[in-house]
Amino acid sequence: MTGRMVKRLLAVLLCLAVLGGSFAFADAEIPAAEAAEDPGILDPAALQQIVDDYCRSKGLDPENLSVGFCYTATGDTWYWNPDAWYYSASMYKVPVMMILAERYKAGEITDETKISGLTLAEANELILVYSHNDYAHAMMHYIGTDAECRTLYQQYAQLPAEYYVQDFYDYSYFTARFMTQVMQTLYTEQERFPNVVEHLLLAQPGQYFKAGITDVPVAQKYGNFMDSMGRQFTHDTGIVYTDNPFILTVMTKNMGASDTVIAQFCGAFEDYARSLDAKLPAYQQQKRQEAEEEARRLAEEEARRLAEEEAAAAAAAAEEAAPAQQTGESPDAGQSPAETQPAPEAAAAVEPVRPHGARRSVMIGFGVIIVLLLAGFLVEAAADRRERDYARAARSRGGRR
Repeated sequence: MTGRMVKRLLAVLLCLAVLGGSFAFADAEIPAAEAAEDPGILDPAALQQIVDDYCRSKGLDPENLSVGFCYTATGDTWYWNPDAWYYSASMYKVPVMMILAERYKAGEITDETKISGLTLAEANELILVYSHNDYAHAMMHYIGTDAECRTLYQQYAQLPAEYYVQDFYDYSYFTARFMTQVMQTLYTEQERFPNVVEHLLLAQPGQYFKAGITDVPVAQKYGNFMDSMGRQFTHDTGIVYTDNPFILTVMTKNMGASDTVIAQFCGAFEDYARSLDAKLPAYQQQKRQEAEEEARRLAEEEARRLAEEEAAAAAAAAEEAAPAQQTGESPDAGQSPAETQPAPEAAAAVEPVRPHGARRSVMIGFGVIIVLLLAGFLVEAAADRRERDYARAARSRGGRR
């Protein structure tokens, strides 16, 4: 292959690469600006009022409080100060036992499997119901290092890796956003985690959330710890089984009477969740109507697009056939190229409006370039082949070119 042929081939490959990029660009959707979070059925102002009114009435600093609330009937979630990092205390025991529950579900372990001298059935009761610290640490060591366990916890939330600070890995610091999402996973995929919710339903009767609600089941896990700096962390997270259950996480730092604060917050959010129950049928009907209207709109748009494309194709075909029909002969028979072209005004009049016309023009232009380059490449190759054939024939005759 000659140097000229190599250059032509490289040019063809370059155009193919560029054209491939234009195809990708043509098909790609330009990302829209990030939309504001839709509160759905929730009223953020009303939820904010619950926190403000309570903190004001009790003289509490709201910055030492984090709240996560999820109304499971719609999946809508609201947070107050959700990304403040607090020592998790015993709340970490929920994701630890979720890991073991998945292994139980997969058949890797059974209720009778001994872990540090404790069966899994015993571990579920002692850790989730009675919050036994030593046995919880034994379960963690069975799974891996502390940091490895906390990396595994992340699968139960929908947060990017960069969300987690080093204190999460080193000291088991959690946020209300993280813990609420863990509990959402536990609630929505309960069959994935056998025996976890069942044991949380038995935990701390008459305490924490269960002190604020007495007439419905609550699957909860508290946390309570004072660190070496004298900071008091008291939390609770749980699934409250009202008619349409809600998930609540309340985390506090250095807040007096924190047990009472947690219980009363749960009562306030129960009242709010029940008010949502009354609105739910109308809200669901509205959402169904909106979905149906959107489906109709999309169908109409698609029908219009197809009709426009068909009309454009028909107009293009008519435009190409018009010169031949007027003369009764081939457009280039006995006529100069200029004579076969419609006047600029006429061309403008019949030129159809094509969807994405600029994009198609670019693609057609690239196609023409590629055809020309390939044609040149083939001609060059044929000429080289003739030269080689002539040289071989000359050598066989003993002559010279």
